[in-house]
Amino acid sequence: MDEPHGNPSSDDGLVVEGLFADYGGTMAVSDVSLRIGRSEFVTLLGPSGCGKTTTLRCVAGLHTPRSGDISLGGRRLYSPGTNIPPQKRDINMVFQSYAVWPHMTTLENVMYGLKAKKTPRAQAREKALRMLELVGLAEFTGRNATDLSGGQQQRVALARALATEPSLVLMDEPLSNLDAQLRARMRDEIRQIQRRTGITVLYVTHDQSEALSMSDRVVVMNHGVIQQAGAPWELYHRPANAFVATFVGEANVVPGVVAGVGSRMFTVRVPTLGPDMVVDIARGTMDDCPAVGDAISVVFRPEWVWVSRETGPLPAALDGNEFRARLVSSEFLGDHFERTYEAGRHRLRVLAVTGPTSPPPRIGAEQALLLTPENLTWFPGHDEAARAGDDAETALDDGLSAGVQTEMLGR
Repeated sequence: MDEPHGNPSSDDGLVVEGLFADYGGTMAVSDVSLRIGRSEFVTLLGPSGCGKTTTLRCVAGLHTPRSGDISLGGRRLYSPGTNIPPQKRDINMVFQSYAVWPHMTTLENVMYGLKAKKTPRAQAREKALRMLELVGLAEFTGRNATDLSGGQQQRVALARALATEPSLVLMDEPLSNLDAQLRARMRDEIRQIQRRTGITVLYVTHDQSEALSMSDRVVVMNHGVIQQAGAPWELYHRPANAFVATFVGEANVVPGVVAGVGSRMFTVRVPTLGPDMVVDIARGTMDDCPAVGDAISVVFRPEWVWVSRETGPLPAALDGNEFRARLVSSEFLGDHFERTYEAGRHRLRVLAVTGPTSPPPRIGAEQALLLTPENLTWFPGHDEAARAGDDAETALDDGLSAGVQTEMLGR
């Protein structure tokens, strides 16, 4: 079994070790191990059916794993022979569907969990009012919760989750029902509230922008397996394989073989970009470096490519890290062009920022593209990306029943 991802000395957060979970014999999560420190915001990111929601439900106690161990704050929640019920795990959940009670006011919704814990009414009211003020809804205490907008209802659900001061808050695609503009605003609000309160959050989404902008760490999953875990910057600039490279943002992935290794950079043959084509990759501060003869995959993001010669005939010989490409398509999006080029056996995506004196080239034009050594990264082997996950888990996890929601909320 792999070592848990994260800081192994953090014993006051969530620890998941060797988690296996299935639905009717179909494996949904395979040997998942992770650690979340206190006050950390960690996101499970991946396509539909990758196992992220199943992992979340196992932590919540809403799905019984096949095997594994789950602990929170040093307290065992699940292991062979132990299975603490959801309402006793000191965990609250913010659902995709808001799950606000339609027959209650905004204030009553937030007080619900406190009352279930038998908190004295005056104290529960005071704490609920404080939570509503925190999420910017103090003026709506007497309004029926379902009369609020989608974004406001989601903030009610967040206030309710925070009110009982749980050890962990789980968030399952909480912004997916909101429009794009409100979603962007809400993700900033949630992150600011998390920082102010110091709550520990395990967040689930398939949206890369949410994961990168909100998280201390991101755990990328596919087919029930963790592909890579790390800080957002690390995942974007040093993807571990083709799946992470193409799912976290957009990337061009080209196979190559290391031809030489120096103190500052190493050289890679990439014949599929063109005959005798080689590129230099800067080592930078990377501790690891491939050896001569190693098969690797060269990764470069669309915004890392320079269109080095836009007009005029190309010379017979190009400079280092420069190669010929034919423009296949070009979309003008105001501040930049999104272009597709054909180079050797590859179709490459390029983001080109141009000014008013740089007219777009004609489709079919041959141009030279430049890859600077500092703007290239790599991972070992020639890995094929599989971007789409199995939708089987989506059907199983498409919303939680009202009874399950009541079980989680009635604390």
